[in-house]
Amino acid sequence: MAAGDSVLIGLVEEALSMHVDSEWHEAKLYTPFFKDQAQLYEFADCLAVQTFLRMAQLPVQTKQRPNTEFISPTGEMPVLQMGSILIPGFTGIVDLVRKKDAGLSSHLTDVQKADMAAQMAVIDNILRRVEMYIVWLHDETYSRVTSTRFGSVYKWPLSSVLPVLKRREMREKMNTIDWANKTLVDVMEAADKAFRCLSCHLGTQDYLMGSRVTEADALLFGHLFAILTTRLPTMELSNALRKYPNLVEYAERVENEYFKK
Repeated sequence: MAAGDSVLIGLVEEALSMHVDSEWHEAKLYTPFFKDQAQLYEFADCLAVQTFLRMAQLPVQTKQRPNTEFISPTGEMPVLQMGSILIPGFTGIVDLVRKKDAGLSSHLTDVQKADMAAQMAVIDNILRRVEMYIVWLHDETYSRVTSTRFGSVYKWPLSSVLPVLKRREMREKMNTIDWANKTLVDVMEAADKAFRCLSCHLGTQDYLMGSRVTEADALLFGHLFAILTTRLPTMELSNALRKYPNLVEYAERVENEYFKK
């Protein structure tokens, strides 16, 4: 078990000592600045959590902060504050809500839950890595977008130095999962396979697991919406997604249902 996983488990267990009804009104969600700072995959992660909490009808006060990454006990974003406890990342927050019996997938069978987990793995292990690759390892995107956004909350010379150090860190991270030496063509092939898998699974259903939303829908919407609305020097990822009309229509439907009412 990774050290970060141990930290997260401890935080969730501590937060479980609270009661949803009595404590949730104090919930705060910390995110980076969406307009100027958050990278594509960070925006997707934060939007996924916001969507999940709306689906679960759990109110939260969102606070955009330049130092959210350092507020987080594990570096994952966003960060949910429950009283004095900080829960980082989509998985940790969903796990907390589920263990408080306020989750979205209790109606599923064990087989359906395994299927849902497989769909979420496609999003986490392929789509999110594609986003990270484009943000940090695609040269034009890094030079024209990533470095500016990452450095936007720092004064010079940190605004110039820190993006370079972060890119080095992310390259090493991507290398550990055998993604650092991929070409953009390789990455886009992986993205297309992920979109095709998700599109086939969704089919004509309202949601990924049928007629009711689950946490998988929150995660999927976060990434689809981020990809469709983020302008980058290369729009290959957005264009690849638009080849699957049911995914685009799904993103529009979830947005209308949970963000435009």
